[in-house]
Amino acid sequence: MEFTLSINKDSLAGPDGFSSAFFQACCNTIAEDVIATVTDFFRGTFMPRNFTATSIILIPKNDTSQSWSEFRPISLCNVTNKILSKLLYTKIFQAVPDLISPSQSGFVLDRLIADNILLVQEITHHTDMRHSKGNLILKLDMSKAYDRVKWKFLYAILEKMGFPPDLLLSSNYY
Repeated sequence: MEFTLSINKDSLAGPDGFSSAFFQACCNTIAEDVIATVTDFFRGTFMPRNFTATSIILIPKNDTSQSWSEFRPISLCNVTNKILSKLLYTKIFQAVPDLISPSQSGFVLDRLIADNILLVQEITHHTDMRHSKGNLILKLDMSKAYDRVKWKFLYAILEKMGFPPDLLLSSNYY
């Protein structure tokens, strides 16, 4: 239940209405139920649809926000979902150095996205040199890349990489 204590007590409640402050205040009373729920989740027990439900709140990026692109969506998750996310994160964190290329800088602890700027400068400098076959630099950015993920393919790759079946099974709820 230490995961419950590590969640910011001021974070807002998800759709179930229970805040992290509630979980922390009632930790001794609800600990057994929370542990049983987490255990069931990792065993692949069917969880109700609302278990991973979130409320999406739009935060304006400026005082005059009017179009959708001028809002930042925030998902308010149920605390049980946050606990499971932290457990999953902890479970795969140690494998991250073996899974993520040293050149990836976005969303990786202790890596700076600015490092990629230096890398691009080096590559650009190298391509300034004349080569008989020519040079080509592509910058690709897919809008809504997350929506384009082929989940069955991703699960197959993770399985080939040695991720345990219970982790892959529990990931199907997300």
